[in-house]
Amino acid sequence: MATPLTPDQWLRILRAEGVRVEEYPGWRTRERDAATGKAFGPVRMFLNHHTAGRNAKDVVAKNGVAGLPAPLAHVYLARSGVATMCSAGRANHAGAMAVNAYVSFRDEKSNHPAPSRASGTVDGNDVSYGLEAENLGDGKDVYPREQYDAWVRINAAVCRYHGWKADSIGCHKETSVEGKVDPRGPVEGYGSRGRFEFTPKQFRADVDERLKHPASWSPGSKPAPAKPQTPTPPKETDMATPYELWAYKGRGEDRDAYAYLRDTEAKVDALADKVAGLEQRPLTDDQVAAIAAAVAAHPALAQAIADTLATRLKD
Repeated sequence: MATPLTPDQWLRILRAEGVRVEEYPGWRTRERDAATGKAFGPVRMFLNHHTAGRNAKDVVAKNGVAGLPAPLAHVYLARSGVATMCSAGRANHAGAMAVNAYVSFRDEKSNHPAPSRASGTVDGNDVSYGLEAENLGDGKDVYPREQYDAWVRINAAVCRYHGWKADSIGCHKETSVEGKVDPRGPVEGYGSRGRFEFTPKQFRADVDERLKHPASWSPGSKPAPAKPQTPTPPKETDMATPYELWAYKGRGEDRDAYAYLRDTEAKVDALADKVAGLEQRPLTDDQVAAIAAAVAAHPALAQAIADTLATRLKD
């Protein structure tokens, strides 16, 4: 549940998200609240449409169509990616929504069931923002890259402001009990992605990804490589003195570097004394005889050892 955005809030959040925005004359006060006796809001979701025609800005913002007065959306999105504000109040865009579908968006469910008239209906114009994206709606007309990028930004801006997840975003065909098919058609590309078919699932995924980044983020953009830095020679005042080096203590240590050095020196001296005290002791005759007897069972080996020992005994 959210209080509807004011005109100034609309402009601020869209521009912060990087959307090029224009204002249709009279849009700040043009709405259907007074004519219907129904106040707009609280708002629960964002609903997306295609215009099914070219150059429909005047129709959406002011003129309307037979039996359906304007405004027909809050935002008109041109193929160029420029968003024109058409209303900040109640707009005739959503019509009757199936309750089962509406509830899934209201409660930000990850799965959105096909709209069922049997579940009942709710007036979608009371509870949703609407956007009309310029497109013929024939399933062949391509949404230019600039238009799709702005489309994602607009939806993300509203979600970011209200604290909504991308599952608050729907498409007219996902809520209508009148068999609406919009929006549909191929998309030229988005970020580093090439041509693909518009689907509500992919659109929500793109909005969700955008919401993980700051409003200034652009899809496919990479951070600028860090400039190599020239090492700065240390100043004489930054260098440690010999006393400070020897007085250094490691984390958790109770002795400084000089104490470790002196301790190591003492241990090396003690080891040298032990090595110097070792004596070379030659084998006795009895030890030689015992070894010879032990290998006597192996004639070849015994002969080689005996020859070596005999030579040493002579020496």
